[in-house]
Order: sequence, then C-alpha cells, then structure tokens
Amino acid sequence: MDLHALKKELQRVKKLGFVLTHRVGDTGIGKTLEDLLHIKENNIPLHDIAGVAELKAYRRNAKSMLTLFTLEPLPKGGDRDRMLLDNFGYSKRANGRSKELHSTLSCKRYNNQSLKLSVAEDKIRVQGKGKRLNIYWDVKSVRKKFDDKLPALVYVLADTKKIKGKEHFNFNEAYLLRGFDFELFKKMVKKDQIVVDFRMYYRPDGSVRNHGTGFRVKINKLYDCFRNKDRLI
Repeated sequence: MDLHALKKELQRVKKLGFVLTHRVGDTGIGKTLEDLLHIKENNIPLHDIAGVAELKAYRRNAKSMLTLFTLEPLPKGGDRDRMLLDNFGYSKRANGRSKELHSTLSCKRYNNQSLKLSVAEDKIRVQGKGKRLNIYWDVKSVRKKFDDKLPALVYVLADTKKIKGKEHFNFNEAYLLRGFDFELFKKMVKKDQIVVDFRMYYRPDGSVRNHGTGFRVKINKLYDCFRNKDRLI
C-alpha cells in the first residue's frame, strides 16, 4: 500500500458514517478500524515512506493515558533499582513484599514518594526530595527507543455515540505522524503531558522484579510528540 491508496481507504471509511463496534470494550475502536481497512494486524506497510506505520485509533474525547514505550534510566544495573526501593519504596502488609515502588513521576511537583522529573538540556532526570540522585535518560537512548517503537504512526480519531445502547464510531480525521524531536518531548514532560511510571518490588529472596519503566502520554496529546504531521483525511 502507498499513501495515496491509504488516503482513499480512509476516505471510504469516513463516508460510512457511524459504524457499530466490532468488539465490546476499550479495544473495540482499533478492532473496528482494522476490519474496515481489511488489515489483519495494526501495522501498515507503506512503500513510499520506506517502512511500516503502526495504525492507532482513538476516541476523540478520550482523556486517559497510553504507554509510548518502556525504557530504563541510566545508569544501568540492579543497584539503581535497589537504591530507589530502599529510599523511596513503601510496604503493603497485604501482599507480603518488603518494599515496592509503583509510582508516577511528573515534572511540576513531587509525588507521594517524594520523586519528580526535571528537564535538563540533554537529559530528563529523576529528582528525590532531600536526596541527591544521578538517575536520568539521555537524548540518545530516548530517541533510539522512540524511533524503534514509533518510526511512523497512522493516527486516526473517531467521534463516538451510543445507538440503542451500543457504541458506534465515525472515523473522520487521520494523520501520518513521523519524526522524533527531543525538544518537543522535553516540553511535553515539563507540562506533565508525558509522565514516567516506576513499577518494581523486592521478591521474597531479596532480588528485584522490575516490570519496566513506562513513558506515558495523554491520548489527546500523542499528536504533539511528532515533528512531521501529514493530514490524511
């Protein structure tokens, strides 16, 4: 498929108006669009951009967050996680874990675990209240992860409404998004439009289980993560 063919297909889908969801629940919007475009997976080979674009459909009024990617901060190694758990972790008697850290970090204020983000020229840093930390993500690692995970995105928005109690979608706006820009990324971190989730705990044997550190973005701000934006419909 090329961009011209994709545009024609999206215009055809738009003209269908409101379409009954093909699956009940949050994932129904993606499943419905894939079926309407006759795509088995959410990856579209686009020959004229020399690659594959991921197809993502969202409800226009969605205010939730999605995970852009997972990326561990520097420096690498278990000592970093142990330091975070020992100094900022907490204990819940119900699950029997000696320490855990499930914590969302943003830039504007410290969270309940006394952690926040700060933005430097070429880094995004973790700050601890009352404790000096050297934990960060550099521009090189963030760019590589972003480009590997999201080299191109076909971003489709839909209006939604209930008809006889069942959700229907009208897919009426779409963009091809490409190009990572660290300056844009930093601005979104500063505005708390992108946040970071730590998800780790101590196992009973004393080893650390880390579920992956996630960079999350508000769905309605995903568009702003990309440098190049081409309107498709």
